[in-house]
Amino acid sequence: MLRSLTAGIVLAFAGTRANVARTILSCAGIVVGVGALVLVVTAGDFGQRFAVAYGEANAGLPATFQVTVHGEIADREAFEDDLRRAGGQDVSVYQWPSETPLIRSGDAVLPDVEFRGVDVAMGDIRRMNMAQGRWFTDADAESLVPVLVVNQELADALGDVTEVQIGSGEWTDVRVVGIVESTTLDFSWQSAYLLHSPATEEMLFEGEDVQNEYQVRVDPDDPAAIDPTGQEFTQRLSSAAWRWSGGGPEPTVDAWRFDESEMLGSAVSYLSWGLGGIAVITLTTGLLGVLNVGLVTVRERRRELATYRALGASRSTLFVAVVMESVVVSLVAGLVAVLGCWAIVLAAAAVMDGLVSLPAGVTLSMPASGVLVGLGSAAFVGLLAGIIPAIRALRASVVAGLRE
Repeated sequence: MLRSLTAGIVLAFAGTRANVARTILSCAGIVVGVGALVLVVTAGDFGQRFAVAYGEANAGLPATFQVTVHGEIADREAFEDDLRRAGGQDVSVYQWPSETPLIRSGDAVLPDVEFRGVDVAMGDIRRMNMAQGRWFTDADAESLVPVLVVNQELADALGDVTEVQIGSGEWTDVRVVGIVESTTLDFSWQSAYLLHSPATEEMLFEGEDVQNEYQVRVDPDDPAAIDPTGQEFTQRLSSAAWRWSGGGPEPTVDAWRFDESEMLGSAVSYLSWGLGGIAVITLTTGLLGVLNVGLVTVRERRRELATYRALGASRSTLFVAVVMESVVVSLVAGLVAVLGCWAIVLAAAAVMDGLVSLPAGVTLSMPASGVLVGLGSAAFVGLLAGIIPAIRALRASVVAGLRE
């Protein structure tokens, strides 16, 4: 059996070299089909990674909830404890200041900057891609002056971030510890995160009709995470409202899923499946081309194949020879397609680097799965396309073949 297999492979390579023009013709359809399949896998992999990074940077890690309390929170520590009891793994305020302050560096006053009060835990809830400096730490929460992390647009407008002040009636020195890359969901094109601390407590929560907002990340496997409307999480919080409402009118609690990773990932998956179907149809067309060329080859080589049979070649040797010839042709086409796609991806990555700012850690590259899918599908198509010509070759009469 091993001898027949080896002999069949040798005959397959000999037949491929003897029919170069036919081999090139067979490759054309496979190159297009495999190339389309590899590009779809590459695009799907890139899209999935981009969607995850985009969602985590803009709206939070999977299973992030936005929680809004309409009414007074008399005991904020008890409320945050209840957020954790309800399933929250990371909890952070996400609060507009009661009165939006101005910000300045030197004499340059910027009036249209939006502020969001956050806790240190926001760095665990949302992917913060730092351009310079760092995110808040627990030590910053004890600072006697307000601590800021500003986005890139605000840092560029301020110029010098070492001497920054904020205020509405009087100016207060602040400390800028980091510059974060801007995101599409920044509350303004110039925005700043203001650390919730004793120095900013009054700025964030003092005033009439203050609406309390939090972001909470729960375990994605928690039953509450499955409900995007947040009804189960809301019920868990509302049932313990007496502990933190201060005995007054019971506040109204709203909670809903805020992250977008799963939605974006699903959209990318559906798109990949659709494009993959088109690529498979193209590959099937290539299979029919290889099959047609294989049938023509067997018809034209009947005398050659009959001679091999007359000289003692077994049926299994001829079967392997015909099938392997088809497989070799398809693998060559698949390799050409993979190399072509690799060059296209490299060129596209170079263009994107100059035009688009990608999330940190996300690059356009061909994944190993794309190479495996490309070469594997090429070999599989060659195998399928070679079986029918091989069967026809074995059924041909040796005597009739020698008389041609």
